[in-house]
Amino acid sequence: MKTRMHFLRQLFWALPILFIGSACSNDDDETAMVAWEMEVDQVRAATAKYADITVATDEGFFDASGFVPNMGHHYVLPTRMDATFELEKPEIILYAPDANGNMEFVAVEYAVPIEDLDNPGLPPEGFTGNQDEWEINPHLSQWQLHVWLVKENPDGIFAPTNPEIGE
Repeated sequence: MKTRMHFLRQLFWALPILFIGSACSNDDDETAMVAWEMEVDQVRAATAKYADITVATDEGFFDASGFVPNMGHHYVLPTRMDATFELEKPEIILYAPDANGNMEFVAVEYAVPIEDLDNPGLPPEGFTGNQDEWEINPHLSQWQLHVWLVKENPDGIFAPTNPEIGE
């Protein structure tokens, strides 16, 4: 009986601490979520002008890939290709043809070169929190991150591909 009372007493004192600890971690998660969503809004604002593909091509972006299923056309700006993640300056703008064949702005992509594919290290510091999904493209020796700003992606805003983009 004494052992049971001791256990209940410890439980009585431990429960508030557990609740406080879990409340703090939820606040941290919510803060990080709000931060990355605000960053996505910054990217949307900075790249809204690319809804007009001629703005992108006038700035020097060019179609480096042709149509890639579940992604679209990758318009690259070579002067942005460096080892730095710049939130408002993605290296790649993605376009996909709409029902009329017009190019529609669907997403942005960040590309950061990897010097040694055998030892790529950690992905770049991207958006706040751990929601972003960096992946390695071994053919281009790059870390890459897609952000589906315009075309909603049922797999998530940071998913590497979008099933809503035709094949």
